[in-house]
Amino acid sequence: MSSTEATVNDIGPRPKYYEMDGARLANANRAWLLAFLMAILAVVGIGFAIMVRLKPPTVIRIGANGETSVLGQPSPVVSSSAGDPYLTEVFLKRFLAEYLNYSPANVDDHWATALNKMTRNLRAMTIKAMSDNNVRGKIDDDQIQSVFHLREVAPVAGEPLTFLIYGVKDVHHVTNGSEVTDHFVNEYRIRLVADRRSDANPDGLWVAEYSERSIDGERRNAILSASDQNSNE
Repeated sequence: MSSTEATVNDIGPRPKYYEMDGARLANANRAWLLAFLMAILAVVGIGFAIMVRLKPPTVIRIGANGETSVLGQPSPVVSSSAGDPYLTEVFLKRFLAEYLNYSPANVDDHWATALNKMTRNLRAMTIKAMSDNNVRGKIDDDQIQSVFHLREVAPVAGEPLTFLIYGVKDVHHVTNGSEVTDHFVNEYRIRLVADRRSDANPDGLWVAEYSERSIDGERRNAILSASDQNSNE
């Protein structure tokens, strides 16, 4: 038997569809398929990036009443608490809770929080009035403690972001060694202005005007007998 015949007999018959280096070719095909899919994803990603770049910027308009709306879109977006009556009322209650509830131990912290909710010009006027009347010194001298009971919050018709708040302020102080409690039934008029939300002003609201006046007669009695509202929401 020749050497050629021996070699052929040793190899044996091959399969009908036998392919040399089949595993290498299969791996190469998978690599090409993966590369093709990644190329498609890259093209899609570039397309989305171009669409975002070509999209016009969002323009927000703030109305006279503090409402916000996106130009070119029917649905408004709220950029401050002024567009939500509930959040606006919560802001008012928090302001009054800080400003009208205090004792000698916490008055500095409470008033600092309340004053920081005011516009700069109102804040400057309030601080000057406190200084001229020595309000802070009297709180320490007479050990004054104030507790505010909120009764009613009512918006003023025709005046945007303006409210009348009715409540009772119980002022405890010491006179000639005896504790005295005075009940003040007042109407508080507060006007707010809307602003963009920020780290310094997350509510997007400022107290622009603040005043109070005492109430007498039947209206006073009605407020005294009314139920409390939570002023610390």
